Amino acid sequence: MTNSLLKRSLIVATLLGVSSLLMLSFIQRFTISIPNIQSQCLETTMFIVDKHDKDIQPGDLVAFTFNKDDPHFDKGMSFIKIVAAKSGDSVSVSQDELKVNGQKVGIAGMRHVVNFLELNPSDYEYDVVVEENELFVVGETIYSYDSRYWGAIDTSTILGKAYAIF
Repeated sequence: MTNSLLKRSLIVATLLGVSSLLMLSFIQRFTISIPNIQSQCLETTMFIVDKHDKDIQPGDLVAFTFNKDDPHFDKGMSFIKIVAAKSGDSVSVSQDELKVNGQKVGIAGMRHVVNFLELNPSDYEYDVVVEENELFVVGETIYSYDSRYWGAIDTSTILGKAYAIF
C-alpha cells in the first residue's frame, strides 16, 4: 500500500468515525415526530423533539407521554401540544375561550370536539389553578383534544421540548 493511499484510507476512516459519532449524538438527543392523520390538534405536520431540553415554558411546544385514564386515547401514547399555563397559573375554561391569568389565549373553541364526542358542554366550563409540577397544554385547531378535557399533565411525563419543522 502506498503512502498516499494509506493517508486517504486514514482520512476516510476518520471522517466515517466522526460522522458516526455525530449521528449517534444526534439520535440520542433528538427524535423526529410525525403525528398521524388523526392528530389534527396542531397546524404543523413534522416536529423535532429535543429529549435533553425539558425547560418548558408557556408558549413552548412540549412532547409528553399521555398517562390519563381516558376513553378516547390509550395511556402511553406520545402527544405534542402547546403549553398554555404552568404551575401556579389560573386557568378559566369555557367552550368559546381559554383564559390564563385573566388573559385570553388565542386557540380554537371546544364546540367541535364537544359535539363530535357527544360530551356534556357544562362539564367543560371551569376555573382551576395549575398545580405544582404540572402543565396545562392545548392544541391550536378545532380538533384538539387537550388539557381542557382531561386536565393538566405531570411534568414527569415530559419527553422533551418540541420544535415545528413543517
